[in-house]
Amino acid sequence: MGCGLKEEIYDFEQRIARYRRVIAGLRNGDVALRMLDHLASLGLSAAAISNHAAHLVAVLRLIDFDVGMATRSDVERVVAKINGNKRWREQTKYHKRVVLRRLIQYAKCGTCERGAPVPPEVGWIKLSKSSRDSRVTPENLLTPEEFEAIVRGAENARDKAMLYVLFEGGS
Repeated sequence: MGCGLKEEIYDFEQRIARYRRVIAGLRNGDVALRMLDHLASLGLSAAAISNHAAHLVAVLRLIDFDVGMATRSDVERVVAKINGNKRWREQTKYHKRVVLRRLIQYAKCGTCERGAPVPPEVGWIKLSKSSRDSRVTPENLLTPEEFEAIVRGAENARDKAMLYVLFEGGS
């Protein structure tokens, strides 16, 4: 897929414009919008900026303080809300912690580029991904015997046929 087609499908510029309108109406929205402009100046792709903007909307809604004056306890409250959200996957929580850290870093230091100083208020934030590796490995695949047992358990010929199509298409 060429870059032009990908941008047509996802229309990142339109998404970014929509996120910017929402962010502008939120507390600390002015700082967040400047950070998005800063990320663009660092050369991040429209897709990456769109991703940051999407997470910024949720993060800004969790923040009840001025990000430029954030204390560690302020940040801890927000991270606790992120980590405690049962609807978000670990990958989503990770991205929200990254965006929170960058937002506070930008608000306090004026930059969030690689190598920039990280304020102590956010330097403690755990940015590791604790979720399981979702890659398919040989030991996770069905054996032919397991597949045959599933087919035997199917209720009708149509279901059995669909199982065979899925199994053969995946190998």
